[in-house]
Amino acid sequence: MNQASPPTSLPRLINLRGKRISQEILSQLDLRQCSLGLSVISRIGIFSLSLLLSLLCAVVAANAGAKLALDLVFDYQGLRYLAIAIVAIILAVFVYLVRSQWLQSILVALIGCWLVLPLLALGLRLVGLENFVVVSPLYGTLLTAASVLSVIGLSLASSLLAIGFKRQFRWLNGFLLSGFMLFCGAVGVVRAASGAMDNPYLKEIRSTQTMMGSFTGFLGWLGSSVLAVAIASVILQFFQDNRRSQGQPDAILSLGKAIANLGGTSFYKLDLSHLNFSAISLANIDLRAKKLYRTRFTDTTDWEAATVDDSYLDLHQPKVQALLKGEPITQNFFRTNLRGAYLQKAKLQDFDFTEAILDGADLRGAKLHDAKFVRTLVTDVDFSEANLTGCCIKDWSFNRQTCFQGVICEYIYRDLEDGEVSERYRYPIGRNFLPGEFEAIVRKLETSYELVFEQEIDPISLSFVFEKFRLEDESLGLELQGLEQRGDLWIVKVGHREGVSRQQVVERVNETYEDLRKVYQLAFDDKNDQISRLSSYIQVLIDMSQKLVERTGSSAAESVTVQVQGHPIYLTNQVGENMENKNINAGGNVDASKGTRFIGDITGSTINLGEISGSVSNVLNQLPSSPEPTQLGIKELLIQLQQAVDEDTDLAPEDKADLLEHVKALAEAGQTPDQEKKKGLVRKAKKIFDATLKSLPSTANIIESCSKLLPLIIKALGFTA
Repeated sequence: MNQASPPTSLPRLINLRGKRISQEILSQLDLRQCSLGLSVISRIGIFSLSLLLSLLCAVVAANAGAKLALDLVFDYQGLRYLAIAIVAIILAVFVYLVRSQWLQSILVALIGCWLVLPLLALGLRLVGLENFVVVSPLYGTLLTAASVLSVIGLSLASSLLAIGFKRQFRWLNGFLLSGFMLFCGAVGVVRAASGAMDNPYLKEIRSTQTMMGSFTGFLGWLGSSVLAVAIASVILQFFQDNRRSQGQPDAILSLGKAIANLGGTSFYKLDLSHLNFSAISLANIDLRAKKLYRTRFTDTTDWEAATVDDSYLDLHQPKVQALLKGEPITQNFFRTNLRGAYLQKAKLQDFDFTEAILDGADLRGAKLHDAKFVRTLVTDVDFSEANLTGCCIKDWSFNRQTCFQGVICEYIYRDLEDGEVSERYRYPIGRNFLPGEFEAIVRKLETSYELVFEQEIDPISLSFVFEKFRLEDESLGLELQGLEQRGDLWIVKVGHREGVSRQQVVERVNETYEDLRKVYQLAFDDKNDQISRLSSYIQVLIDMSQKLVERTGSSAAESVTVQVQGHPIYLTNQVGENMENKNINAGGNVDASKGTRFIGDITGSTINLGEISGSVSNVLNQLPSSPEPTQLGIKELLIQLQQAVDEDTDLAPEDKADLLEHVKALAEAGQTPDQEKKKGLVRKAKKIFDATLKSLPSTANIIESCSKLLPLIIKALGFTA
């Protein structure tokens, strides 16, 4: 007997309503099996807040409407009743300006009126000027401010319902507006019948007429109800216009969204890369994420009720939201940030991505024929099996990670003419690409990268970076191919050897550029100081030459010369007369025993071999001694090399200084654990020693010492000579 199989049950939804999600549990979730949005408590709170706002607005509108009606009937001071026209005009203008950028200014002005004008009117009443003509416009402005504030408050209440109760919004909003109008009329009746808003003329009439309570109550109800109906009509018109504008940002709706979504599911500052939100309602979800790399939003709904920003891509723009969910509303994405956008198999023909950022976007299988990629950043984009036929790719920026595998492309355009494609820029001319030809052409550029910097690049420091690479690390083959500014971004085009990864290039450039930029800045500042000192030295020498002319006469003056040879400056009297020693305040002395010779350094930093050698000794002393007493280690070998350089008489002071500096560099190489840096230091030191020794006579002692010591030192450092 066969047993009936148990009925299959739907997977239980994970309740994440009102939760703040952590990065740790995010990887374990299938968002399509989760309940997202507002919790029940949050919804109750939103409804209560909306109801409270509507009641407060009803009280304000009731007082304004009843006062307006009573003053209109029982007071004949006409200036005061200009308020009727003002209210009508303000309400009409408010309908058209409520979504404009002027709304914040209007709110500030109205709040100012609401707080200041009652105090001003009270002050005038206390000094006995309640009937003064100035008071009339003040009352009118106060009533207008109350009316418009009621519109704003009720709009916010309706916005809270629109965000928190999207499906039930129609009947809840109807209930809210109906309750607002009924309560407004009731308050108007009570306030008017009680005499709380009577003006002096009405008080006199009420004292003689016993039936005035009912009549004034009716007037209060009429005035407050008419104003309430007008405000409710403005609210309905506001939401109807907002739906027509396809979700354009609005200040009141944004405020309502910010308040309502406080109790929703939050992904704030999380990495949402590669998550799948497909076919999910995004209402009451905080999507202000740290990263949205290839996050899938296909067929999502309720974007207008989600909290978003532009910290990663331009997610706050309705056109970007529509594009991500697969229902684009425009083809113009000029200068739009679409970094890491998931657009797999999207229909994007004729789209304009000029100067857009598509870094890391997923465009696999996308229909992109006739699209414009002018100066577009497409680094790390996956174009696999996409259709790029007829695209304009002028100055687009791609890298080795940009994937063109299986791409469909019959021809491209290399430029535009008057913003449109032209056959004169078609490539290839007179034919189409052969299968795989476009990909092959692109792959020829695989040995170059375009690095993107958000801060301004110093070209001179950048050139020093690549010169440093050339001297110290030839394995990467890095070379600077170009520097270009595109908007706020700086594009550095870098060439490299085949097989070098992008990560190696980025790490090497970033770690070296900032250090060399600082060094260059210090050198630049020091150079300015040197130029200043040089100018002062030359002036001293010119003054001295003039004194020599005065002493030796015109014939001698013609033979006095100033020579600048490298850093030292020589002043020679070619007449041959012996001259007494002079002391010049320029950092050097004058030897006049055989002509006049000034010996000094224009930079004020003459070569001090003793100081340089001492600095080398300090570094050498930091090296560990050889563990074997009978065997020389790196420290002992370098000490012998230092002594050989110090004691050699064939070396010029400048050459000694250079060799000592590279003895110090070899000592530093023995201390660094970084093999690449050590290799660069050893290679550069060997080049300097070889170049210096070639300029010396073959009998120089230093040549023999270096030929014995250098191979041993290089071997001790772990390299072959």
